Amino acid sequence: METAGTFRDVEALTKRVMINLYKKRIRETRLNPARLKGTWGEASAILEEHFGRFSRVMDQNASKLLALYQIALEEIREGKV
Repeated sequence: METAGTFRDVEALTKRVMINLYKKRIRETRLNPARLKGTWGEASAILEEHFGRFSRVMDQNASKLLALYQIALEEIREGKV
């Protein structure tokens, strides 16, 4: 049986994967982080470009995905790898 701690670990890892995905795509497309505003439009464009289509699940989790995108932007601007 899984413990609650195990699920939190998986959730934390999932968040980190998404943050790293955003950072990777920003770097690969050579977007200027200083010019990015951290909007849902930017985040959803990156997701659509990476996954090929935008799913209903992504739309339902828009606020969480946007928050992760904004964290990725902050980390890039601060020089965190």
